[in-house]
Amino acid sequence: MAPLGSDVDLRFQLVASPQVQEFDAAACLFQSAAVNHHGESSVQGYATATGVVMRFPRIADFWLSTGVIRCELHDPELEFMVEICLLGHVMAYYLELCGMAALHAGAVRQGDKAVLFAADRTGGKSTMVTSLVKAGFPLLADDISALAWQDGKVMCRHGFPQMKLTPEQIARFVAKAEAENFPLVHPSFAKLSVPADRVGRVVSTSLPVACIYLLQRYLPGSEAGEGARVRIEPVPAGEAMIQLIRHAFLANTLGSHADCALLGPTPKGVENDLKASRFHLVARITRSVAVRRLWYPSGYEYLPAVHRAIAADLAAIEASDRQTA
Repeated sequence: MAPLGSDVDLRFQLVASPQVQEFDAAACLFQSAAVNHHGESSVQGYATATGVVMRFPRIADFWLSTGVIRCELHDPELEFMVEICLLGHVMAYYLELCGMAALHAGAVRQGDKAVLFAADRTGGKSTMVTSLVKAGFPLLADDISALAWQDGKVMCRHGFPQMKLTPEQIARFVAKAEAENFPLVHPSFAKLSVPADRVGRVVSTSLPVACIYLLQRYLPGSEAGEGARVRIEPVPAGEAMIQLIRHAFLANTLGSHADCALLGPTPKGVENDLKASRFHLVARITRSVAVRRLWYPSGYEYLPAVHRAIAADLAAIEASDRQTA
């Protein structure tokens, strides 16, 4: 991945390769705690002379080097997994190796700024981001938000213009009859791959980040959710840093990662080590960007009120920034 402000030069290659290369144990950078049906770590990383290999055992190896991601597919019947791996773990890892922070968050554009939304599984991130795009906030990133430090600002790169939506979300934000026109993300999952421009507008540039919202949704029937209102509160810097590290797309992987140099030239002001660079970058993010916790009730009918609360909060942040500039 080229540095911000320059032409992007990232090539992807896919080849069939039934032969699986053996790696020395000393080359292992990480092994996921999650295992596959054969009891093997489902995602593994190995250092090579030219870069890093991200292995999905019995599926594929992704060879990552500066400007190139090469996939060696081991089982042709699992070719559908290539896109899932590439647009998830592999791209997030490549971004981290390029000195960026890959957050498991969606991002939209508000004015000339990026606004991010991170959440746990029950937080409603997908519905929140999709509803905002439908309401006129152009999509910047659906699932992986890549943050970098440039010219004293935290910048968010645009992501792949694709959204993963359930049939219910498609019926609500696209059209019920359209669900049959979109492919499944995975044969065993209900979500479908939807071109983002079928929901709303898409941004294809990098933008400075105005705010990162940590979503907290009141679940239906919960005591806290009865009569709950939308509430937005600032998150202290120390807690914000913990939360952003926790919301890294590869949080568990990066936490146990062995020492590893970044790919290509080291970004200005960044250490040439994966764990050190991301720690310092996340620290810069929490010092430079507002981080808020957004509490809101569950239900599509409440989303317009949530949108208004977000817009008002962003206006207050902008006014505060102007006063301190």
